Amino acid sequence: MLIERLASGPIIGIDINGRRFSYAVFNNGDIIERGTVDPQDLIRIVKRIRPSAIAVDNIGEVMELSPGIIKRLGRLPFNVYLVQVTRVSPDTEESMEVLVNKYFGLSIGKLDPDTTAEYLARLCSMGVGSIVKVYEPETRIVIKASISTTPGGMSRNRFERNIAHRIRYLAKEIKERLEKGGIDYDMFIAPESEGLRSVVFIAYADRTTIRSIIKPRRSMDVKVIVESVPSDSIKFASLTETEAVEVGGAIKDRKLIVGIDPGIVTGLAILDMNGNVLTLHSGKNLSRRHVLRIVYQYGTPILVAVDTAKPSDYAKKLAAMIGAVLYYPDKDLSISEKSEIVVKVSREQGIVVKDPHMRDALAAAYKSFMQLKPKLDRVEDEVRRSIARVIDEAKALVIKGMPIKQAVDEASRKIEVQPQQEVKVVQQERCECECDRIRSEYEGMIRALNAEVERLNKLYMETKEKVEELLSNYDLEARKDQLVRALSARVEILEGDVEKYRRKVMELEDSLRRFVDDFVDYIRGSKYVLIRFNGDLDINIIAQMRNAIPLMTLGELTRVGIDKLISAGVSSIVLIDVNDKNILRPIWKRGLRVIPLGIVYNGVVNKVVFIDGSVINSAMESLSKELLSAVDEDYLRRMINEYRRLRSI
Repeated sequence: MLIERLASGPIIGIDINGRRFSYAVFNNGDIIERGTVDPQDLIRIVKRIRPSAIAVDNIGEVMELSPGIIKRLGRLPFNVYLVQVTRVSPDTEESMEVLVNKYFGLSIGKLDPDTTAEYLARLCSMGVGSIVKVYEPETRIVIKASISTTPGGMSRNRFERNIAHRIRYLAKEIKERLEKGGIDYDMFIAPESEGLRSVVFIAYADRTTIRSIIKPRRSMDVKVIVESVPSDSIKFASLTETEAVEVGGAIKDRKLIVGIDPGIVTGLAILDMNGNVLTLHSGKNLSRRHVLRIVYQYGTPILVAVDTAKPSDYAKKLAAMIGAVLYYPDKDLSISEKSEIVVKVSREQGIVVKDPHMRDALAAAYKSFMQLKPKLDRVEDEVRRSIARVIDEAKALVIKGMPIKQAVDEASRKIEVQPQQEVKVVQQERCECECDRIRSEYEGMIRALNAEVERLNKLYMETKEKVEELLSNYDLEARKDQLVRALSARVEILEGDVEKYRRKVMELEDSLRRFVDDFVDYIRGSKYVLIRFNGDLDINIIAQMRNAIPLMTLGELTRVGIDKLISAGVSSIVLIDVNDKNILRPIWKRGLRVIPLGIVYNGVVNKVVFIDGSVINSAMESLSKELLSAVDEDYLRRMINEYRRLRSI
C-alpha cells in the first residue's frame, strides 16, 4: 500500500529558497541529508536517493521555478510519487504552519525553507497530503537521430541513409514488442527530405509496464527515449486512491460528427448534427485519448470521418474506442475538392482554417455530413409531422376534460412515425450467353493479376530492405567521419571538464588551507568550533571537547531535550533557525546558553564551522545581560503571594 511505502521512505522534501531548492531526505524515522541545490541539479539527487515520493507544499510554485522537472521525472527508470502535503484532501488545503502545530505541537510564526523541507518529508511519511497527478496513463516512445548533420557532401547523404535505416529497424523492433505484449499504441512517422528522422509511439500503458519490455538506449547516431506523457492539467488524488476524480464531463445530449486527419500533426474538426462547426484543432503527436478529451468537451461523437478511401489504423481504433460509425469516401478527396469544401464552409459560418491538417479534417467531416444530410432532413420532417399530430391529439383530449400532462403522454403513445414507401429494385435476369463466360474469364485474370501484384510488392519490399542494409554496411566511411567528429567534440568537452576540475581543485586547496589555519587556531584556544548535530553524533563526545559547541535546529533541540544536554555537560548551543529572544529567555533561565547563529556567523553552514572566541564570548555576555538580568514577573508574583500567605497565618 502507498501509505506503508511512504512510512518506510526514503522521501525528499523540497521547498523554494530564492532561485534554488532547499531539500531534506527522510528515511527510517530521521533526516539523513539536507542542503540547497539548483533546480537543474535536483534530478541528480532524486536519481541517487531513489525516493518513493517527493513532498512539496505548492506544486505550482515548483513548476514555475523549474518548468522542466515534470518531464525529467517522467524519464526516470523508477516511479516517484509527487505529494502536495498542504493539500490534506483533494479539495482542502492547510498551511504548513498549521500542519506543524497540529502534528508536532510547535507554534512557529513562519517556517524558513530548510525547516519547511524537513517537515514536508516528515508529514508525507505520516500520510499527510494528496498525490499530484501530472501524467496521463500513456507512455511516449521516441526514436530519433542523436545529432543533426551539416549540409553538403556525399558523406552526409550516406550518413542520413544510415540513420534512416537504423530508425526504421528500431521502429520495427519496438512495434513487434508492443504487439507481442498486447499493448495498444499509435505510431507517428516524421520524415525529412533526406530520409527518415524520427518515429514516435504513443503506448496506452504506464511507464513501468513499457520499460519492462522496451529499454531506453543511446548510440552514436540514434537514441530511444521512454517517457511519461505530461497531463494538460493538474489533478489531485487521496493517498488511498489510485485515480484522480475529474470534474465535469461531456455534454452528452449533443451528438457530434468528428473529422480526423491523423499524422505527426493531427487535425481535428467537430461538427454538430446540423453541420455547424463547433471547433477546429491541430496538434503534434496527439494520442487518441487526447483527441477524445477535446471531443467530449462538446458532446458525444457518433461518427468519425476521414478523407481517404483507406482509413488509417488510428481512425479505426478511435472509432472503435467510442463505438462510433467510421465514414470514408469511395476515393481519396483531392486537394482541390477539400479546398472547395473549406472555402464554402468558411464563407457560410465565418470560421478560420489555419493549416492543411484542419482543412483535411473539416473536409472529411463536412463531406460525411452532406452525404447523410438527405436522410437527416427526412428524419426532421417525420419528427415535425409526428409532433404536429401529437399536438392536435393532445388538444382534443384536453377539450374532452383530460389533464394536460396525461393528455400529452396519451397522445404520444398513439402517434407512430409513418414508414417510408418501400422501393423495390427489380433486377433483370442475366442472359446466359457468351458474355457471362467472357466476364468470368476476365474476373479470373484480374484475380491472378492482383495476386501477382501483391507478390511483386512483397518482393520489392524485401529487396528494398536488403539494399538499405547493404548501403548501411557500405557506408562505413560516413560512420568513420562521424566518429572522428564525435571524438573531436568529446575531446573538447573533456578539455573543458579538465579546466573546470582544475579550478575546483584550486578552490578545494584554498578551502583546505583555511581549514588547517582555523584548526590550528582552535588547538591554540583562540577559536571555537561549531559542530553540526545529527542523530548519529553522540552528544557526550561534543561535551568532552574543549571550546566545542553543538549547532542545532529548534526541532533537534526539542527532540534531544534541554535536561539531557545539561546532564551530558553541554552548557552552550547555537541555534540555526531561531532569532526570537522570547523563545531564548526560558531556555537561558533553565541553565542552557543559547546563541542565535545570525549573531556570530553569516556564511554557509557546513558540518564544522570555526568562529573567533571573542565573537562567541561577546555574544554570550550580551545575551546574558539581556536575558538573565530581566525581572522574572512570574517569580516575583509567586514571592509576593507567598509573603501574603505567611502574614495571614
